[in-house]
Amino acid sequence: MRHLALTLLALSLSVPAAAQTAAARPAASVTTGASAAERRMAEFAAADAAYGEALLERLVNQNSGTLNSAGVRAVGAMMEAEFAALGLTSEWIDGASWGRAGHLIARHRGNGRGQRILMIGHLDTVFEPESPFQRYSRDGNIATGPGVGDDKGGLVVIIGALRAMRHAGTLANADIVIVLTGDEERMGAPVDVARGPLVEAAMWADAALEYENLVRDDGQDYGTIARRSSSNWTITATGNTGHSSAIFTPGMGYGAIYELARILDAFRRELPEANLTYNVALVAGGTPAGLDDSEEHASATGKTNIVPSDAVACNATRAPGCQRCPTYASTSARSRSRAASFPQRPSLASCGSPIASASREKILSLVHAIAIQRPSLVG
Repeated sequence: MRHLALTLLALSLSVPAAAQTAAARPAASVTTGASAAERRMAEFAAADAAYGEALLERLVNQNSGTLNSAGVRAVGAMMEAEFAALGLTSEWIDGASWGRAGHLIARHRGNGRGQRILMIGHLDTVFEPESPFQRYSRDGNIATGPGVGDDKGGLVVIIGALRAMRHAGTLANADIVIVLTGDEERMGAPVDVARGPLVEAAMWADAALEYENLVRDDGQDYGTIARRSSSNWTITATGNTGHSSAIFTPGMGYGAIYELARILDAFRRELPEANLTYNVALVAGGTPAGLDDSEEHASATGKTNIVPSDAVACNATRAPGCQRCPTYASTSARSRSRAASFPQRPSLASCGSPIASASREKILSLVHAIAIQRPSLVG
């Protein structure tokens, strides 16, 4: 645990720090109080940067949007080859039962006398094959591409840490399980099946490290100890349809598109508060209009002289969760000393809980107020 945590500290400062655009920085210098093995790991990590970047480019250039099952499996195969070269065994768990590509689990059996470490990452990205954002590029020390930090950069850190441990001789005795999920960006269902392998690995482990990108704010690196909750919404508005000459009249109403726009604008004006975000990602309106089963594509038909009957919007809300979360102060003394370079920001933590009750009640109250405010205008 001590060696692995230090290697993570050294490597984390040398990998991309944003999901799509990242600035490469020199690996951290670890000297004060470090053992000979730790110094070898840090030195190797710095010298191994070119290998990591080449791997990053290959991973990024393979599309692995969550719904692109073949692409997710292809990235899994790339990672499986890296693990095999390091002496780990891998298992692909097919995700058909939860409607996704699947997960890759890699294992390294040590001597059973140390901490059991779980390393967590994900193979998928938010960018599906139809996105125009597909390729890796570099401009000076800025790398850009789908997943350079979220989470293909994290996959590179995992491989870099294992390579550094092998070089220093600390991998041989280490008991490690690595779970790379294929549906982190859009989880399959049922949830208990989709997350079963990860939960099982967590029950086995003494400690877990999750390899998403760091937060960098005003030149300072921040380690993430918890996240805000996330909830997806779909709002559908329906209204009377007919010739556009009758729009705004009591009998016709405003039509579905105006009504949806009114609702969304009310969210924009009345919902904002600290650390609460509401992102409208996809909107469609017409006669008719709707979403496909994935809710990532919309279709609509309309004419300028027809009042639209349907309008739909997909949204994502992120909100703070519980008020009492594990903080930096509650970690062990050894963990504090090893994580000292990463100030904590518990004000952004959520403990992984559902949307906090105050935020949830505010959202629901606003939805209710909007819905009853002017029902006659929908028709």
